[in-house]
Amino acid sequence: PRWISSSIPEAAWGSALAQQSSAAYHVNNLLSPVLFHEALQHVPDNAIVLEVAPHCLLQAILKRSLGPNCTNIGLVKRLHPDNLTFILSSLGKAAEDEGE
Repeated sequence: PRWISSSIPEAAWGSALAQQSSAAYHVNNLLSPVLFHEALQHVPDNAIVLEVAPHCLLQAILKRSLGPNCTNIGLVKRLHPDNLTFILSSLGKAAEDEGE
């Protein structure tokens, strides 16, 4: 597993700010431009990508941007009647794909 930040430039990925999902990281994430293209260049061809964002907003972009061998999984879906079931189902799919 690996964390690829889309709010910190690649040159600073070794910094303390980029290493943890801290309050400071999330403040930076809210205030900084999104470096989505730069981050996607580092996703391996056969990766399982977990979208940690509200409402699976980026699924279409991820499917277009990453190779066909990547598995894209959103963790929350807008208007889903039971997001606990949705997230558990999504994590189950990730576990299944990891075993392949």
